Amino acid sequence: MPQDTKRDAARRELLRLLKGLEFYRAWRISGIKRARGHVQQEDLNEIVLPSASFIRDFDAAAGQYSHILQVVQQWYSHTYLDLCYRMYAGGEDLSSDIRQFLEDFRNEAGFEFQSEAGLVSKTIRKVLKRGKITTASDYFILKELENCVDQPGFEDSEFAVVSSLLRQFENR
Repeated sequence: MPQDTKRDAARRELLRLLKGLEFYRAWRISGIKRARGHVQQEDLNEIVLPSASFIRDFDAAAGQYSHILQVVQQWYSHTYLDLCYRMYAGGEDLSSDIRQFLEDFRNEAGFEFQSEAGLVSKTIRKVLKRGKITTASDYFILKELENCVDQPGFEDSEFAVVSSLLRQFENR
């Protein structure tokens, strides 16, 4: 595949992922406005950068453009971990709000947030290989996935093992 074609494909993938990033960004800004009545620059500094900055970096990156795509993919992983943690550590209102966001995200972006994280499948593989859940982070990720209707990333046999490992972690 010629270099320009690879770059074009990477740019299309970046734009697809950035559509979801912008949806998340708007959701977070909306939540801050609801909670505080306004958004300050320091709030914006805590939220992911606007898509335009990633596009600008990608376009300026010459042959190193794949790094920008990796940064956005890593953002999905880190953010999904944060959402899972907040869902279980926060109250029912926050949990409900995050679940609604994930459903709205899927409808708006056209893909599941967690499917882009990569973190979910890595966590499944790690926990199945180890034979136990050892960290709260792994627990939150897998617990949220257990609540999904279609359990993406699981074979039926793997789902049964992971469910058992979740119960073991909860009962320790």
